Amino acid sequence: MSENYLGCTIPKLGFGLMRLPQKDGIIDVEQVKKMADHFMAKGFTYFDTAYVYGGGASELAAKEAIVSRFPRESFQLADKLPVIDIKKEEDMEAFVQTSLERTGAGYFDFYLLHSLNASKVEICDKFNAWDYMLKLKERGIAKHVGFSFHDSAEVLDRILTDHPEMEFVQLQINYADWDSANVQSRACYEVARKHNKPVLIMEPVKGGSLATMTPDIQAKFKAANPDVSVSSWAVRFAASLDGIITVLSGMSDLQQMEDN
Repeated sequence: MSENYLGCTIPKLGFGLMRLPQKDGIIDVEQVKKMADHFMAKGFTYFDTAYVYGGGASELAAKEAIVSRFPRESFQLADKLPVIDIKKEEDMEAFVQTSLERTGAGYFDFYLLHSLNASKVEICDKFNAWDYMLKLKERGIAKHVGFSFHDSAEVLDRILTDHPEMEFVQLQINYADWDSANVQSRACYEVARKHNKPVLIMEPVKGGSLATMTPDIQAKFKAANPDVSVSSWAVRFAASLDGIITVLSGMSDLQQMEDN
């Protein structure tokens, strides 16, 4: 992949809006505003939400904390089509319009078919989701189209072979899953590279589990470099890979953001 790939200029930490801070059981939008301010002030620009996150509350928080407060061209917003919920072809347009309304974004810089695996590929085939995604590009609703993925490298290879029009792929990559027979982080990453597709990384800290390891493991990290946090090793591992658009972290408070 050349140095001049899709997303090469995007800073390599993205703000995942799935695990936002809560207060009294609802998203604490005022804290999200402070986090967005800090994130943007440090030069980072990529925000990631989805139709299903928080039953729509994440998209609404994106509107209030980000879209309404920063010039639209100053950040990238990614959103996702809930493939599992498509029951008829018309559903896709309804989902997109709802996401546009909730976020107030006008358009999405990156729009994804959400969480593809072998069975969801069948749904996409049945309802012409691939063609629909391209039409979103033609209409200016999506700048770039791709998909997030949870399955084997073999299934990923088949999708990218059949659908070279997909511009990027979002993968679960972290050092714990790198050689996992289940997640297949390395194998999936290598398939994406083979097809010359840039990669969005999700779960770099494996849902926080790589930040809270046993004292003996933490001690080894601290012995190697006492000045950096345990979780930062995971973020740096992911961000050091070639062909990365950005590394998404589902940050839940300002402290996590500052560490990242």
